[in-house]
Amino acid sequence: MMEISRNKQVIAISVGVLVTFWASSIKGSYQVYFLDLASMCGLGRGVFSLTSALFGLSIGVLSPVVGWICDRIGPALTILSGAIVATFVYLLMMLSFNFWLFLVLFGVLAAYALTAMTFVPLALLVDRIFDHQNKGMAYAAITNGTAIGFMVLSPFWVWLNTFLTWQDVSLIIFGVFTLVILPACIWLCGVFPRRAFVSEATPDATEDDLKWHQHLRKPLFLLLALSFGGCGASMAYIDVHLVPMLQERFTEGEGGATIVASSLSVLGAAELIGAFVVGYLLRFSAPALMLALLYAVRGASLLIVLAADNFILCMIFAVLFGLTYMGTVIVTSLMCLKAYGEKVKGKIFGCLFTVHQIFVFGTVWLGGLSYDATQSYTLITVAVTGLCFVSVATGLVFYFSDALKEKPQSQMASSS
Repeated sequence: MMEISRNKQVIAISVGVLVTFWASSIKGSYQVYFLDLASMCGLGRGVFSLTSALFGLSIGVLSPVVGWICDRIGPALTILSGAIVATFVYLLMMLSFNFWLFLVLFGVLAAYALTAMTFVPLALLVDRIFDHQNKGMAYAAITNGTAIGFMVLSPFWVWLNTFLTWQDVSLIIFGVFTLVILPACIWLCGVFPRRAFVSEATPDATEDDLKWHQHLRKPLFLLLALSFGGCGASMAYIDVHLVPMLQERFTEGEGGATIVASSLSVLGAAELIGAFVVGYLLRFSAPALMLALLYAVRGASLLIVLAADNFILCMIFAVLFGLTYMGTVIVTSLMCLKAYGEKVKGKIFGCLFTVHQIFVFGTVWLGGLSYDATQSYTLITVAVTGLCFVSVATGLVFYFSDALKEKPQSQMASSS
């Protein structure tokens, strides 16, 4: 691992938090404006949900591509490319709107932008500049911009939704990307140039590049992928179906918008806390056991929201789900790094995100179709809950299998 000064590590964390914070606006604004966008297109939820389903599937297809790009040009330039594409997308969105244009802009280009600005390149950046014992905490910190986005931006979008159109919101998002995010990404590229990440290649790197895909057929990857599928399905449920469900459930009460905004804000606050708690506990706990526990809590939270008919139950759901939100990504990233090493981790983690997003695609689209058929979100909620408990089982398989058993980070650091 390269020697990195503390100042550069602070810059990486600061810019990473800023980028993930505003990148969350891509999904957050869509989430709140989902019903308005469907109405603008004159489509039902089942058909219009194809936009977010394609968005999720595109992230899955593009994740290994982004991993490959990271391995070639480094994470900083990859993040900059995502910011540039996002700026272009929202420039076009504020100028024109129709279903097919939106399908391409949001479903494909915005998907690349979000992928290139978040988990895959940030995981590689953390892997390269932090020592092993601090990776979990650093990854929790650098991705917590997403949690802050839930806390701050989600209520902001709910408020704007009461008086601004989608084009107006697109103008706001475009302006921040242009004036704040792009300069920050350019600064990050100056601090961590391409040569800092690609000059460390060893003679074995080419051989590793040729053989990395062989791991995709092995039980370790397949179990990791199945586990990560529960993460994708549950995140898709939150990103697309939660807000419409709460909006309908509390539509007759005067405080409906308050319940929706509070749920998202509390979920974000719990996510912020949960990521640091998981990052800290990983120093002392087996990652596989931590993974199983996180999915168990997440599954329990979905059972609660299934019956939530008041403010208190919605807050309990938000706290429990939020505490697990980023933890599953952090733990899976560390398990992937330990299993495959730094040389090909970008590609393997990208492939895991492909599976993650296939589950996103299925959850988003089938959730919309099931609603159109039953006028209820019960079926999709039960299905996602079941997938979470399948992920609990895979985590326990990792923990109790001698071949796949994980050690706490403190043990791994001391043994190395």
